[in-house]
Amino acid sequence: MVNWYKGKRTSEMKKVVALLALFSVAVFAQNTFTDLRDGKKYKSVKIGSQTWMAQNLDYHGEDGFLGLCYGDQPRNKIKKPENCQKYGRLYDWNEAKKACPKGWHLPDNNEWTKLMEFLASNKKDVRYVKGNFQGVPIEGYENAGKYLKAKSGWNEYDFSEKSPNAPKCKWTEEEIDNRGRVTVTEHDECSTDEYGFSALPGGHGDLGGDFEGVGGFWWSASEYERNSSNGAYYRDMSYEGGAIAWAPTPKERLFSVRCVQD
Repeated sequence: MVNWYKGKRTSEMKKVVALLALFSVAVFAQNTFTDLRDGKKYKSVKIGSQTWMAQNLDYHGEDGFLGLCYGDQPRNKIKKPENCQKYGRLYDWNEAKKACPKGWHLPDNNEWTKLMEFLASNKKDVRYVKGNFQGVPIEGYENAGKYLKAKSGWNEYDFSEKSPNAPKCKWTEEEIDNRGRVTVTEHDECSTDEYGFSALPGGHGDLGGDFEGVGGFWWSASEYERNSSNGAYYRDMSYEGGAIAWAPTPKERLFSVRCVQD
């Protein structure tokens, strides 16, 4: 009798685990939708109560002049459409405000923060931090990026590489104090992309018309005004580390766009 019950309980537990696994996949399953303006298809994913695009937007407007691909130089007739295909298009803030398709919009600070708070409520290592740089407020969430970044494609720190010289995303540090006591710290910067957001480092365009590929940058719809300065907030994820930070910047810079569903 005992053996029979134990076997039955094990079988039932396996069924429960299988159902939970299916439920988990359903919650974070990626769907697709078509932008009726140009027929391009995009992946989308529900994270918490929000539905986000799971790719950067690549809409160039009805006249073909909305935004730029990374590396585009219109004056020199140089175009890099392959960068748009992989990383999406880069827009200034005013372009970003009108770029999302019908039924979607550019997320404001509150909507980005809602995504961060969802991660923080589910991941113990995601923590809110705040500071400033030269009088400019900077905020962020530690470790949030590693759950939203694509598992590969962050070239400078592409942890998917099998080369023995590739950087390690997990490592252990040991420190010995003056009494000989050892403190062991475990570090884990591996990108998991477990929610299907699949963020990639699209780089950005600066005010001088140059492009820099130092991470991923996404506009928010929220403006920033301080004294004579007028800008807008953005979110960024860097090659190194897993934090997601935000700060204000001039509206003329070129960043990526992730739309959120209305």
